[in-house]
Amino acid sequence: MKSLLICAALLAPLGAASAAADDPNASTWGAPLPASAPTSAAPASEAAATPASAPEPAASAASAGAPARPPTAYASARAGTAATGDYFHDFAELIVRVRSVKWIEEICSEAFPTTAELNAHAYGDWIHDHGPFVDEMEGQFDLIDRYWGDMSPDLRKSGISTDALRRLVAAQRDALRQDFHATSPTVFQRRCDAYPEILLSPQLDLEKSQSDYVRSVRLGPR
Repeated sequence: MKSLLICAALLAPLGAASAAADDPNASTWGAPLPASAPTSAAPASEAAATPASAPEPAASAASAGAPARPPTAYASARAGTAATGDYFHDFAELIVRVRSVKWIEEICSEAFPTTAELNAHAYGDWIHDHGPFVDEMEGQFDLIDRYWGDMSPDLRKSGISTDALRRLVAAQRDALRQDFHATSPTVFQRRCDAYPEILLSPQLDLEKSQSDYVRSVRLGPR
């Protein structure tokens, strides 16, 4: 029963990101709705996620009363979860958000090679400021490996392993790439153009903007 609960905690948040096709006109980065418009399903402190939504151009901002575009499928998957206090659920969500910062740099640089140098520089500055936190979150894999190593051999027989978790997390890079490519070329480029600016926003100080997840993860597996 314990192994089944762990399986559910790992697979549920990660599998959700590849749900239905998203809106081709969506303008989010694969993030929940902005903190200025939280949904009733989560408190405002949970509205921030990796990556933050890109700012709309001035023309869009001037369209008073225009309906907000719906979030993408990847965005909905991230927005549909909140920190639960369950370590495995919360770590799975948080590590995807942390890694998305690098994934977006790679996705945008592949699609728009002329921006690659600027994107790499922006990410370098971000990792310089937040590297210790990123290292702490990546180090959770070793903690999980030791935790599972002390548990029943039945866990390993059932396919529960740190390597399996790593593969599940890594698969989200393709889900995020699909999210970007599902938009129009204009929206895709606008997202990527905003990347350096977004990295400077409070949303991308993940240790603070994702504090509920961070608090849960720091308590460790139990």
